[in-house]
Amino acid sequence: MVNRFGNGYLTQIPEVAKLKWINCFDIRGKMETRILSKKTKYVAYLVFRLKNEFFHNNIADAVVRFVDSQSHTKVDERTSLVSLSGRKPSAKLPSKRGDGWMEIDMGNFFNGRGEDGDVEVRLMDKRDHIKSRLIVQGIEFQSE
Repeated sequence: MVNRFGNGYLTQIPEVAKLKWINCFDIRGKMETRILSKKTKYVAYLVFRLKNEFFHNNIADAVVRFVDSQSHTKVDERTSLVSLSGRKPSAKLPSKRGDGWMEIDMGNFFNGRGEDGDVEVRLMDKRDHIKSRLIVQGIEFQSE
């Protein structure tokens, strides 16, 4: 589901996703560029909450890419390290929103003519350690 509000779009999961106990995850969201404003730079944010404590090594890889036109090499260059609980200062850190949810910048892209196909946002952690208590509301695209 995609909702338009203010200067952004929220791709929302029909019911919030709750991470219980796992060792790795791969969260993906896609949006068609033709429904976004043309000639506009967007930032993709993961909107989430942490219930109590999260996991020990709380870092993940985030990437934003055009599905049909970016090679794996280019995607690897665009991947950034994020820290969902804010305990890893060398990574991008989350901020608290006015509605009580947290958001973290997963990357940006420029929507030129709006004919670039789908843009994909991906958050993954394949490090072998237990993770829990992550609640995901959705992925938000905000214009800059």
